[in-house]
Amino acid sequence: MNAPAGTLFARGFAADAKTEQALRAGLAGREAKVQRARFKAALRTLSSESPSRVVFVDFDGVPDPEAAARELVGVCPLGTVLIVLGADDTAHFNRALLRQGIADYLVKPISATAVREACAPDSETFPERTYAGRVVAFAGSAGSGVSTLVAAVARAVAGDGRTVSVVDLDPDGGTLATRLGTAPAGDLPALLGALVPPDGTEPEEAPEPDVYAPPVAPERIDAVCAAVDGEGIISFIAPPAADEARATPPPDAVSALLAHLANRAHVVLATGVSDPEGRAELLRRADTRVLLYEATLQSIGAAVRSLALLGAELPVILVQSHPRMPRSTLSTAQIRYALAERRPDIVIPFDRALHAAATGRARLRAPGKAYRKALGQLLERAVGGLASAPD
Repeated sequence: MNAPAGTLFARGFAADAKTEQALRAGLAGREAKVQRARFKAALRTLSSESPSRVVFVDFDGVPDPEAAARELVGVCPLGTVLIVLGADDTAHFNRALLRQGIADYLVKPISATAVREACAPDSETFPERTYAGRVVAFAGSAGSGVSTLVAAVARAVAGDGRTVSVVDLDPDGGTLATRLGTAPAGDLPALLGALVPPDGTEPEEAPEPDVYAPPVAPERIDAVCAAVDGEGIISFIAPPAADEARATPPPDAVSALLAHLANRAHVVLATGVSDPEGRAELLRRADTRVLLYEATLQSIGAAVRSLALLGAELPVILVQSHPRMPRSTLSTAQIRYALAERRPDIVIPFDRALHAAATGRARLRAPGKAYRKALGQLLERAVGGLASAPD
């Protein structure tokens, strides 16, 4: 659709604190502004400032929603995506708003996930989905705690009763397998070659014309899946440790693999691409992108490069991690300057139990309260809220 050219991607107006928090979380990584304001105040603001592509307005307390919808349409330029929030959960109310030109209606209480998905149709940069689950890509510089965080997210999602697959694409043998207590299985490079051969020919198991069949038999994917005993995680995939192929795996092949897995699991977690271009491509093709950095100039520099390669249109959850020490030698002002004033969306604190386990000095124990709180914030933004808080 043709959206007006404004200074912001999205504008949000919330009547209460919980709705404001959900809007901020759902629009994290976007050029967006969210404020606490009821309908009349939102109208005054929208009529006086530059237009945004997407506008969220809270209709709580509005006596005549249909008339309010007409007013809202009247103050916004043609092509603005208007999304209304409210507590009325009836089909009649929903249809009435749609007749007035409202693009979507979200019933309160809203979640960050619902906000993100409501924005998705407006962005041509979102990948076309051919699967039912959610693909979450993680990236970060060496030592930034990516493997530890992915393992923690996998356990939390599985512990909530949702199925999860973990894919580590590090050809040099990353530490994620150790964190999960398993080992790679099968020939991942051969499977990727079967999904999308490097010479551009058809996959070796391509179906005959007019006869549907998956391009790769499920058994071939099962052959590279390693179980994670006792964790509820259905599969772990990584290149064998002895693999000599160090090149970044073909993005189309990786996308095909992740799509296959996301039709078998609720959530797929992918990480391990170290090449900057390949890492950006993995993030670009995921539903949710998590970019870690530790508070060092080298790690921040790698994060800034990844953000530049992705561009401003794709939302990224930026995470500041403290995997090795409680505090950084850089000040908060220095970190903000290095990030060009971009603030982290989540800060993962140093946790002694996880640090001891990661360095082999102790068995894995449950992390502390501060770490669990930060992990819960990430889970809400990356995969949607869990039914229970992670242990």
